[in-house]
Amino acid sequence: MLIGLAIGVAAACMIGLSAQAVVSRASCSSNPVLVNVAVSDDITPAIQTIARGFNNENRRADGRCVQVQVTEGDSAAVAGEIDGQARQAALAGIDAWIPDSSLWLAVVRSYPAGAQAVQPLGISVAKSPLMIVTTQTVAGKAFNVPVGWSMLLPPSYGGPPASLGLTVDLPDPAESAAGLAALIEVTRQLSAGPEASTEGSAFTAFVNQAETTQDTDSAQALETFVSSTAALGRDAVTVASEQAVLAYDKANPATPLVARYPSGTTSALGSPELDYPYVLTTSSPAEVKAATEFGRFLQTPYAQSVIRYNGFRSANGVPDAMPASAGLDTQQLQPAAAFDADNAATTLQAWQKLSLGSRDLVLTDVSPAMNRPDGYGTQTLEQELSLTSIGGLSLFPHSTHMGMWVMGQSQSASQPYDQLVPLGGLTADVGLIPRTDQLYEIDKTLTTNPHGNLLLYDAILAAYEDMTSSYAPNDVNAVLVLTAGVDGAHDMPLSELLAKLKALYNPNRKVEIVALMFGTYGNFKALQQIAGATGGVAYKIATPAQVRQIFIEAWSHRLCNQGCAAP
Repeated sequence: MLIGLAIGVAAACMIGLSAQAVVSRASCSSNPVLVNVAVSDDITPAIQTIARGFNNENRRADGRCVQVQVTEGDSAAVAGEIDGQARQAALAGIDAWIPDSSLWLAVVRSYPAGAQAVQPLGISVAKSPLMIVTTQTVAGKAFNVPVGWSMLLPPSYGGPPASLGLTVDLPDPAESAAGLAALIEVTRQLSAGPEASTEGSAFTAFVNQAETTQDTDSAQALETFVSSTAALGRDAVTVASEQAVLAYDKANPATPLVARYPSGTTSALGSPELDYPYVLTTSSPAEVKAATEFGRFLQTPYAQSVIRYNGFRSANGVPDAMPASAGLDTQQLQPAAAFDADNAATTLQAWQKLSLGSRDLVLTDVSPAMNRPDGYGTQTLEQELSLTSIGGLSLFPHSTHMGMWVMGQSQSASQPYDQLVPLGGLTADVGLIPRTDQLYEIDKTLTTNPHGNLLLYDAILAAYEDMTSSYAPNDVNAVLVLTAGVDGAHDMPLSELLAKLKALYNPNRKVEIVALMFGTYGNFKALQQIAGATGGVAYKIATPAQVRQIFIEAWSHRLCNQGCAAP
């Protein structure tokens, strides 16, 4: 029940389907039954060859000749067609389907139309284990130890040491079965390892550091991975199928990839397999019988030999001869234990929540209270806030939209804040420089106003109203309050602010307040109440070194609070 996956995927990556038909010239010319089989892109050439062989045999069902037409298409696109969430004209009249993974069957069967249409036959056409892949240069640094799913984790949660500078290119789990299977294995690794006590934070850290990419399901896709990492000077690993690795190495014999079957201490932590199920998607009796006949042909020795020739393993897991150059002929494959649809759904939903875009209005305190000593060292609260802001800004993805207001220097209740940076993309220019550079410069030169008056509650309400009125539905919308928490004179009462926030709060158009209080002078309980009224959270900052962990904890908060009601 991977709710929402088919809609998002069909809209994002399923354009560009090609309908490549294969109908051989056979003597079957009298009222044949035409079976349209939608097939995952990567295995289409193999199925086309098999279909030609089938058509040439003039097989019959109920006395009528059967002819098979193969339509090439992304598995996610076909899922959207079958479950009715994203109709594609090029895919009309699908009688049978071969996606790259049974995960897609869970997608379509989570909708009434899909549950009615999909009829599994228990047939797997091929298999292809997933592998962790990199270039020869990076492998010399990172693959000197047994390769498991911990290879994808951040250093602080059991991953490779930070000194390697390793990045992870993960095929988008919302668009790629390989990416989703890898994501599930990461959650298994976190549950089984010493990180289990901090699994939520570890998963959040993983999602935050992973670079989301398109599916690495072909030689061309892996060539893009190699060239892009080289152009940017990145040391990266990715996840790809065995068949895609073999196809890449065949096309690039001078620069083969280094690929490893991941293994672990339990059967859960091995290599999941793309299993290419064959299912019926028609209710027409004639097409059902004809498509079932093709399903039988897919299991014949001839069909399975074609599958192996094209770099896949046959349905029983037997590969063709593995080339020694890839190192696959000597590696031990540890197949991962199967996972159920509910587990996949939970993992995907967590990914989707954490990978939403971020839209943040930062409300920074420059009142006289920020000039007080932090109580932990020789810094003032303002210096601590400045260092925290600089460190925190580096943790936000480039896709973030951010703006900055300061509070505590106005003398008027009618204007409790000053806008320094308008809300917009971090990489977009503000004037002559990128927004990120402008925010960094402000954070480095931030000073308190010795004569200012902090109207904390008025400023928070103004920021919340602004973010509520400009709400972006595809992002996490938040007001980030950085303050000593020492309110000035003439501000509105706390009870009035809480009442107004609760009146504005809409769980279906959620804007949350995340408050960071510096020092011990302020009213932390009040900040907790303010954040809680919007489903947000408040933290105490003792040192700038805390910012990374607090950032991860705040990001993890999305796992509950996107869609959860405010307390």
